[in-house]
Amino acid sequence: MPQIKLQDINIEYQEFIPEINNYETIIFMHGRGGNLLSWFQQIPYFSKKYRCVVYSQRGFGHSYDLPDGPGWSSFPNDLKGVMDNLNIKQAHLVAQSMGGVSALGFAVNNPERVLSITFADTTGGMGEPELEREMIKWKENNPRTRGRFEAISEIFEKQNPEMANLYFQIGLSNPELTNPDMSLSKINLLGGPSGDQLKALTMPILFIVGEYDTLMPPKIIKLASKFIKHSKYIYVPGCGHSVYFEKPDIFNFEVLKFIQS
Repeated sequence: MPQIKLQDINIEYQEFIPEINNYETIIFMHGRGGNLLSWFQQIPYFSKKYRCVVYSQRGFGHSYDLPDGPGWSSFPNDLKGVMDNLNIKQAHLVAQSMGGVSALGFAVNNPERVLSITFADTTGGMGEPELEREMIKWKENNPRTRGRFEAISEIFEKQNPEMANLYFQIGLSNPELTNPDMSLSKINLLGGPSGDQLKALTMPILFIVGEYDTLMPPKIIKLASKFIKHSKYIYVPGCGHSVYFEKPDIFNFEVLKFIQS
């Protein structure tokens, strides 16, 4: 697997170039339970017309973090390093769950380099007080009950046990997280950009969420979308926290339509 050497670690990545002369770039950022393998249902679809880049964020896949490294707080800088090393001046960003931290943090500081953002089942760690209060309230009143399968819906687990197992196996291929800052309890998507910082996000923005998402429910994502006035919100029935995995046909269609528009 090719790697990009950053200042402190190496990041594994893959890129797929379309067989056309003029194309834009899409960069995909996975969530807490994935790595660059997570996007196998998106790459064949989008790479026909776009240069597609997937990478494992630090601490995931073969992008090994340092035991005392910066952890998830370095995600936006890592994305910048990936783009700089691959000579990507501008890109569409597609971020799932935890990956939203990378997209939002990078876009606030480098808005001129972002063509669009798709926030998939994520607020990006947005730090608006009202949103944070609602997220904390939801977490307190809706404790996790399904363990490793919390990121997919029960209906998907029952109807597609093989794919549910694949989701779990992709997560298991990640190394053990030695940095305490990378624990699930620490990556809580709170305390990020807010207020005037969000005004830098003038590029097109899409929020997409699954009906049965118990980690980032529709009401939370809908509220997040209100803090970016020009953003678009899409609610996908019959799936959970991982729309891209459970409903790839719908996800791919809606994201492509959004990017092309």
